[in-house]
Amino acid sequence: MEELTDSTLKPIVFKTPHGFVYLDYNEIILCSANRNCSDVFTIESNDPIRILHKISFIEKKYCNDKFIRCHKSHIINLKYIESLSIKTHQIQLKDGYVVPLSYECWKKLKQISTICISDR
Repeated sequence: MEELTDSTLKPIVFKTPHGFVYLDYNEIILCSANRNCSDVFTIESNDPIRILHKISFIEKKYCNDKFIRCHKSHIINLKYIESLSIKTHQIQLKDGYVVPLSYECWKKLKQISTICISDR
């Protein structure tokens, strides 16, 4: 039997109706609220993974420099941003996911984009 080491364990653990799922930060595109649960969309599957955690739990435990809560119902992985729509206040992510942005998040992302463009 193979011994587990720190390098084999993945940093994110979610409880599902069938047990637990272990994911790396880079595997997750976005998390969306779904009543008292959440759906996790990954790069590996077209179908979301239903987890038994509220979106607020995910935000408190896992939001960092990789994830941001961009709306009351959504947390996105910043790595997978493809475009930001100024007119509609929406963000397009990898695999065609389009997510609404809160006004505060929209201002923050717009400011970051402006800083990045002016640094070139």
